[in-house]
Amino acid sequence: MGHDRIGIIGVGNIGAPMAMRMLERGARITVYDRNPEATNPLRALGASVVQSSRELADVVDIVIASLPTREASLEVALGTEGAIHGSAIKVYIETSTVGSAVITEIDRAFRAAGKEFLDAPVSGGPPGARAGTLAVLASGSKTALAIVRDTLDLFAANVFYLGEQAGASQVAKLINNHVSAAGRLAVLEGLSMAVKAGIDVKTMNDVFNASSGRNFTTTHKVPAAILTGAYKYNGPLTIALKDQALLLEEARQRGIPLWIAPRILETFEEAAAAGYRHEDGMRIFEYMNEQTREPVVAPQSQRK
Repeated sequence: MGHDRIGIIGVGNIGAPMAMRMLERGARITVYDRNPEATNPLRALGASVVQSSRELADVVDIVIASLPTREASLEVALGTEGAIHGSAIKVYIETSTVGSAVITEIDRAFRAAGKEFLDAPVSGGPPGARAGTLAVLASGSKTALAIVRDTLDLFAANVFYLGEQAGASQVAKLINNHVSAAGRLAVLEGLSMAVKAGIDVKTMNDVFNASSGRNFTTTHKVPAAILTGAYKYNGPLTIALKDQALLLEEARQRGIPLWIAPRILETFEEAAAAGYRHEDGMRIFEYMNEQTREPVVAPQSQRK
């Protein structure tokens, strides 16, 4: 299928850079967001803008949803003005991380309506969406995947098919996010300890990258978010809270014990209660530094 009838619902943390990437690749897209102001930058770049999910699904064949909560995903997909009621839509792609129960509900509704559905959460964050290097974890009908494969290639470097059972991708994405969160918190905890011991943050991170502590946080997130002082990479802590809680929910439903995951959620909740709920997740480093009465030694890389 060509790139002339694509719609995106939700142009926030991931949806906006994804839309920009698609526009740059020559796609003609239509967008909708519950916050009208969020669509203005995309309108300026040539995207068409509509006022509801249903209106979007009346004019495009493929609809991509990127929403922050389960409630939002259900509303824009199945609500009174939901995409399911659109007259033109052929395939609905849910790229949000919302858990398998919500995905099962959306999948059943679309199949009952005679429309294709693909569970396709993405990994790689806003930088990956902007660069077109996202990983897509797809599950659902093979027909749906075949129809939208060219569209996915506009913003993804890798597409992994996990089978015909929609919801499998949600579990895989939550596991991946959990492993990423564990590595991130371990790095931030280690860097905080280094700061308190008078060790330069950049030097400690260089040690990680030359040694066994190397991971995505040390190679990408620390240089971009901490060493620059920007503290912007992951998106708000609310997203990490949601995903970690969803992981535990999926595990409980399957009777699977988890050991590290509960403590990660506790740490996120503690940071949120301390005022970091709506801050970028990388600011947990600041939260950790605040948990000592000892003076914090400023890292050499941030001294004048």
